[in-house]
Amino acid sequence: MKKYLKFLKNKYILSGIILLIYILLLHDTDVFSLQKRKEKVENLQQEITHRKIQIQDLKADLLELENINSLEKFAREKYFFKKESEDLFVLSDQ
Repeated sequence: MKKYLKFLKNKYILSGIILLIYILLLHDTDVFSLQKRKEKVENLQQEITHRKIQIQDLKADLLELENINSLEKFAREKYFFKKESEDLFVLSDQ
């Protein structure tokens, strides 16, 4: 026990331990905030890959809409467009 007290009475070792505790736990870039930032970066990278997939799907849909028949089908299904001589019936699941 006296051996450890003598070790801790050394001002350089004591100040080094205090500095290490400050850096690891109390500073702005402590271990906990670094872990939170790492998780946030991982979540943002997952969102980026998800958005890239959505962009690819939208580009494929846009290429498909260049055809007049598929454009007409899209307008009928999404926006309930109709021709002049047609009647439109909307069915709901309620």
